[in-house]
Amino acid sequence: MLHKSNPPDLLHSLAEFTGLIDRDDLAASLCITLFEMLQADVMDFYRVTHRANQRPELHLLVEFDQQGIRQHSMEQLRAKQSPTPHTADGFLASALHSNSGLLIDPTGLRVILCLNRQNELYALLDFRLKNGLSAADLRMLQGIVRIYENHIALLDYGETDTLTGLLNRKTLERQLLKIVSSLQNLPSTEQLQQLSRDDETNYYFLVVLDIDHFKRVNDKWGHLFGDEVLLTISQIKRQNFREVDYLFRFGGEEFVIILGPQTRASVAMALERFREAVAQHDFAQIGTITISGGITDIRPFEVLSMTLGRADLALYAAKEGGRNQMLFFDTLPESQIQSGSEELF
Repeated sequence: MLHKSNPPDLLHSLAEFTGLIDRDDLAASLCITLFEMLQADVMDFYRVTHRANQRPELHLLVEFDQQGIRQHSMEQLRAKQSPTPHTADGFLASALHSNSGLLIDPTGLRVILCLNRQNELYALLDFRLKNGLSAADLRMLQGIVRIYENHIALLDYGETDTLTGLLNRKTLERQLLKIVSSLQNLPSTEQLQQLSRDDETNYYFLVVLDIDHFKRVNDKWGHLFGDEVLLTISQIKRQNFREVDYLFRFGGEEFVIILGPQTRASVAMALERFREAVAQHDFAQIGTITISGGITDIRPFEVLSMTLGRADLALYAAKEGGRNQMLFFDTLPESQIQSGSEELF
């Protein structure tokens, strides 16, 4: 059963984790709160990701036992390209397909809490206990889970663009900082740049996208039609990229995507698939819309403006070269890089 901790202590712990905005830190704080309340031997927090027509994948973010806590970021797990295998653990696998928010094994000493986000399984909290839990204990746990889910919903609201539902610019700055920090223990910048040109190496890439001739759409058909174009392209984007990719609306008709870790070749393939999907879509009354993009590798010890600057140069080149194409920054001639960019929109 739960430790008889003081209610003020529990309230303080809840206040601590609802004050966090980083989701990895939030997962760790939730585990600490529950570990202090439970007579638990082991507690694991899994993030669940979904891909179209594939099984959900588990990513072990937090491990907590008597030796302490071990925390992993989603960026570190993506870099390893190794979701946690769960097929051998039937009880854990069953939680991925359960409609219940709470699973208890026959011994009563293992409990899995299912955490949801926007009506989809978002995370699993798996813990092993020394003693079973009472009905009151289980209600307390479910209440804490609801607080966590409500906090995630508030974070979603603050991190997304109101019109498109994509991540917003403020979230881009924070996410890029996490990725850049994770790269600082890797090889030198020169080696990383060489790796990003290697079709067989997994790496992070940032893409700046811009809708071609979008001003003409607003001028000819009005802003309502312009908003519909933005919404439709955002939907096509969700259909053509993975859940683990970061999709942002940067402002106006400009979008940003962070891809990786994956190979340069797979990035080029994914972006070409998306470009073709946009070009082939029949936009109501408007007809054909195209999109251009500039791509660059993400490097350690950089701020957002530096990474965006390279991607913007590649985007300008794509526009100047006829639009409706995607270009890598490192394919631009040196003269074009040195001369900077002109306004081509």
